[in-house]
Amino acid sequence: MVYTEFKATPIGQSVSKDEFLLMPLQCIFEIIRVGGERDKRVANTYSLTTARLTSIVVAIAHSFGGGKNKAKEIPLSDYLPFDLSPGDSAFRMETRELLKKLIERKKLPVHVIAALNKVIST
Repeated sequence: MVYTEFKATPIGQSVSKDEFLLMPLQCIFEIIRVGGERDKRVANTYSLTTARLTSIVVAIAHSFGGGKNKAKEIPLSDYLPFDLSPGDSAFRMETRELLKKLIERKKLPVHVIAALNKVIST
């Protein structure tokens, strides 16, 4: 199951079984954790349009309700599949630092380091 989760991450797609078996467990679990967080951000990004549409539909439904009280506006984050964390930028910095440490320790294959160059240098 760990190998399947690992292969589902962007980094894991380019790592062979032999390289996977040589990687330290802590590194594998950290890559899986980071991949999961990335999947949550992607799901939220893809859901923004649906969340906006939902808020419009709810506002229209409230207007047809005929009540005298104005309906309170529901924040878009309530319609997203995962909570927005205020520490996202801190998380990105931690991820960048983690990847730099893994590179320094030479725990990642060379082709993975080359693929991460854009992430680390920005």
